[in-house]
Amino acid sequence: ILDVFVFLGPTPRDLTKKYGELTGYTAMPQEFSVGYHQCRWNYISDDDVKDVDRRMDKYKIPYDVIWLDIEYTEEKKYFTWDPHSFADPVGMGQQLDTHGRKLVVIIDPHIKKVDNYAISSDMLSKDFAVHNKDDETYEGWCWPGSSNWIDCFNPKANEWWKTLFKYDSFKGTLENTFLWNDMNEPSVFNGPETTMPKDNIHFGNWEHRDIHNLNGLTFHNASWEAMVSRKKGEKRRPFILTRSFYSGSQRLGAMWTGDNQANWEHLAASVPMVLNQGISGFPFAGADVGGFFGNPDKDLMARWYQA
Repeated sequence: ILDVFVFLGPTPRDLTKKYGELTGYTAMPQEFSVGYHQCRWNYISDDDVKDVDRRMDKYKIPYDVIWLDIEYTEEKKYFTWDPHSFADPVGMGQQLDTHGRKLVVIIDPHIKKVDNYAISSDMLSKDFAVHNKDDETYEGWCWPGSSNWIDCFNPKANEWWKTLFKYDSFKGTLENTFLWNDMNEPSVFNGPETTMPKDNIHFGNWEHRDIHNLNGLTFHNASWEAMVSRKKGEKRRPFILTRSFYSGSQRLGAMWTGDNQANWEHLAASVPMVLNQGISGFPFAGADVGGFFGNPDKDLMARWYQA
């Protein structure tokens, strides 16, 4: 059975308008979010972050946001900080806030399976993870090693997810801390086609083959709702970047085109990719400037910024 929506137009502008009326429009981006973002898979301590923050000012490079990949966590357990490398996340966040800057941290849908991790134990005890074909908790491999995946088709799992973002739960985060959802296709290193088996079972008895394209949207939405409700009375639009998305994701934040290469071909490809997102109803989109893998030469880097 197929549900088909036909947009009659007749003009391209009419098509875009009608698509937005059906799936939603992009929210007004926060002012800081359309500024300069400094992101590398390279910052391994709060001293690194503070040093970059100081050097940006020293060399008069304006920027608005600095990002942290998974190395900020303790042994790749989300909602934690490495006690040695990021011993003072509050002090780090306060320095950024004093300078009018924001912090974005990565949170992915895979939860490390390990006994001394309360979030993992809680998720499994409440049966909030995706199941395998035998209706047992699915276990796969991602950045933390052995992992389970939150099932965002489960309303109770989404309510639980909200509690993890409260300031007294995710200690070390401040009001200037925002979010990056990656690996939410989902990416499974030892899975078929580097994702979940198609016969995995989600809440509602949906096989993964039926909802794979929706998966990124459900996780992005769960994170959006969690960020909106992290403090009672705090009515602020959250900034959440996602890698995987679907029709309607434009209502929840921004997307980017994934891990690209530092070469001219990927610079050339990034331009139509982002423009196509714009005319497809998702204008809050971008690509890694300079590439993610590899090191761009000075000419490539300059041209990428110009593009």
